[in-house]
Amino acid sequence: MAECQNSNERLFGGAVVLEVADGCSDTVPAEGDWKSLAAGTSKTFDFSPNSVTSDADDGGGYVESIITNADFTLSFEGEVRKKDKLDQYGVGKLIKYFAGEVAAKRQPGIWVRMEFGPVTFRGYMNITALSSDGGTNDISTFSTEFKVGDSSTIQVYDTVEDVPVTGVTVAPTNASVAAGSSTNFTVNIAPNDATDQSFTAVSSVPARATVSINGSTVTVSAPSVATAGTANITVTSNDGAFTATFVVTVTV
Repeated sequence: MAECQNSNERLFGGAVVLEVADGCSDTVPAEGDWKSLAAGTSKTFDFSPNSVTSDADDGGGYVESIITNADFTLSFEGEVRKKDKLDQYGVGKLIKYFAGEVAAKRQPGIWVRMEFGPVTFRGYMNITALSSDGGTNDISTFSTEFKVGDSSTIQVYDTVEDVPVTGVTVAPTNASVAAGSSTNFTVNIAPNDATDQSFTAVSSVPARATVSINGSTVTVSAPSVATAGTANITVTSNDGAFTATFVVTVTV
C-alpha cells in the first residue's frame, strides 16, 4: 500500500510514546539521552488546577475563581514483552530504579518528555505510580504516573517535527600524518538544524590509522609502528546513512 502521510496503519505503540532520561534536575538531558519507556497503549496529561472562589460583591453576581496551583500529572500505560528486543529505556529498569531510590530514602525523580499532538511536555518529575496487572507469560501490561518533582523544569512547548539529514561532508578531505602523530578533521551534517547530528567513523586500515570522535571532530591517529601508505576514513550519518570520506596518508 502507499505510505500516506495521514495513514493510521502504524505499528502498535509507534504513536504512543513517552520518553524518559536519567539525570538530576539541574541539567536538561542531551537529545541522545532520551529513550522511549516501552511500547505504549495510552498516554494522558492532567493539569488538575486547584482553585479558590471569591464571594466579594464586585463580581457582578458571579462567583470568581482563582487558580492557586496545578497538580500536573503525566500518565502512561503500555506493555512489556519478556523478550523485548526494542532499544528502549525499559519498564524493568524503571522498576529497579524506583525501588532503589525508595530504599535509599531518595525521591524517585526522572526526566520525562511526552508529545501530545501540537505540544510537548518536558520536566523533572517524580514517579508517583507504578503497577502491573499481569497478563500472559509473554506480555504484561503496566501503568505509571509522574508528578512534578522540580517546578522550575516544567516546560510546554510546540512539538517540533524531526528534521532529516540530507548529506554529510568532511573538511578538510585529506591530510598527511607521520607515524606516531595525529590529525583532525571536521564532520558537517546537513542541514545544520538536522535533528540527529550523530555519525560513525571507520578506518579502512586500522593498523595504519585509528579514529576517535569528539562532537563533530574526528581525530585520526597513526600508530608509531604504522607502515607508510593511505587509509580511508569513512564517515556515515546515523540518519539516512549518508557517507563522506577523509583520506589520510601516513609517512614514516
